[in-house]
Amino acid sequence: MKKRQLRKNKNKFKIISLFFVILLVAFMGMFFLFLGRGSQSQAKSNKTETSITTEHASQNLDKQVIYPTIYITGSGGSVTSVNWLVDRLMPIQNVTAKKSLVMIADITKNYQLKVTGQVSKDNKYPLIEFGTGKGTDSGTVFSKGLQRAVAYLTEHYRVPWINLVGFSSGGTGAIYYMIDTANSSKFPPVNKYASLDGEYNKEVKLQAGETLADVLKRGPLVKTAMYNYIADNYNKVSNKTEMMLLEGDFNTAQQTDNTIPWADSFSIYHLFKENGNDITTTLYPTKMKHGQAPKNPIAVKYIKDFIYGTP
Repeated sequence: MKKRQLRKNKNKFKIISLFFVILLVAFMGMFFLFLGRGSQSQAKSNKTETSITTEHASQNLDKQVIYPTIYITGSGGSVTSVNWLVDRLMPIQNVTAKKSLVMIADITKNYQLKVTGQVSKDNKYPLIEFGTGKGTDSGTVFSKGLQRAVAYLTEHYRVPWINLVGFSSGGTGAIYYMIDTANSSKFPPVNKYASLDGEYNKEVKLQAGETLADVLKRGPLVKTAMYNYIADNYNKVSNKTEMMLLEGDFNTAQQTDNTIPWADSFSIYHLFKENGNDITTTLYPTKMKHGQAPKNPIAVKYIKDFIYGTP
C-alpha cells in the first residue's frame, strides 16, 4: 500500500515538474521574441533617424558656399546710398566678389522680404545691398529686418560667416543685429564690421568741457536709449569680430560730418575696445556732406581695403 502511494507521489511530482519546465520554456521563448522585435524596431528607428540626418547633411553640402558682405542702408530705407558705395567698390581685384542680391525687408509689411538679383556660381564673396523700404533710425527695426535677410541666405546657401557694412542708421542696425543674434546658432558669426558715419547716440554732440578723447576713453556724457541698449549688451558680441569706425571730417571746428557728430560715431569705441575687439577709429577728409558719404572715394578705399584686403 505504502509502495503504491509512493509511486503515485513520484508520478505527481514528475507531472508538476514537467509543467513548470514547459511554462519556463514558453516564457523564455516569448521573452526572446519580444526582445528581438524590440531590437529590430529600435534598429529601424535608428536607421530612419540616421537616414534623415544624412539626407539633411547631404542637402546642406549641396548648397553653394558664400561669404557675403551685407551693405546696410541709412535711415532713408531705400538701397540708393549703399548702391552708390557698392558700385564704387567694383571691381575688386584678386577676390571673387561681385554685386549680387538686393534685399528689402519691408517694415510696413511685417518685414516681408523682397529679393532681387542672383549669386553666380563663381561669386564666392557676394556684395549684398540691404534696405528697410520705409525709412527708420530704429536699431530694433533694422535688426529684425536683417535677421529676416540672413535667415534667407542661410536657407539657400552655406554661410560660414558674414561681413557687415553699416551706413548712418544702418550702423545702429548692424550693432543691434550682432547683439540680438549673439546667442543664436541659427545665425553665422560676423567676421568684420565697418561703420561709415554710423549713428549710435541719436546725434548727441560733445557737451561743455567734454572732449573727443574723453568719449573715446569713457564714452559720452549724455547717453540716449539708443546708446544705452548697446552699452548694456555690447559684451554679447563676439570679440573676434574686427571693427572699423569711419567718420567724415566735413567740419573740423564743429567736429561733425554735417549730420552725425564725431562724438556719436565714435561713442561705442570704448565699449568694444573693452570687449577685446580689434577696433579702429578713422577720420577721413571730405567735402561731401553726410548723405553723400558713400560716394567719397577715400571712404570707399578704406572699406575696400578693410573688408577685402585690396586697395
